[in-house]
Amino acid sequence: MDIDKAIEASLYIINRVNACDMHKLFKILYFAEQQHLAEYGRTITGDSYVAMQNGPVPSFIYDAIKVVRGDKSYYSINRDLKSEFEVFRYKFIEAKREANTDYLSASDIEYLEKSLVENAQLNFAQLTEKSHDSAWLGAYENSDMDFFEIAHAGGATTEMLKYIEVNMQTQNSFK
Repeated sequence: MDIDKAIEASLYIINRVNACDMHKLFKILYFAEQQHLAEYGRTITGDSYVAMQNGPVPSFIYDAIKVVRGDKSYYSINRDLKSEFEVFRYKFIEAKREANTDYLSASDIEYLEKSLVENAQLNFAQLTEKSHDSAWLGAYENSDMDFFEIAHAGGATTEMLKYIEVNMQTQNSFK
């Protein structure tokens, strides 16, 4: 999990969506990460996604938003999240600055842009339905979604799925 990339990718999206709410942010980020994972074998931020009622939710970013809006007083990072963005009416998010794209690769930005074009105009119901893909359906409610399944749902090739599976096994052997 790369906290800087997660915050910068979120700010990148928030700054490009009028009246951005948590749901829209989460889904645009999910689809960008899913497609990036399917194409390159890695997500943009490394944030884990939780299968919640209205679709996948990035765990760290959701917790960060809860800290900013006052639902959660403690978070284990040494960063002033309230200087990054603001939350209004419990769910609308406004960036307090532009994203620092030095933290994002060219492919990260490409897939964030692609997801913005494909998803920013969709409404709550459309985003929810679209995000209820096979990866979401295969996860237990309120549990982490599997990156392999996210890539599969995103159309990863058989070769890429093998690559992801080997990398997941390697990472798990170091835990």
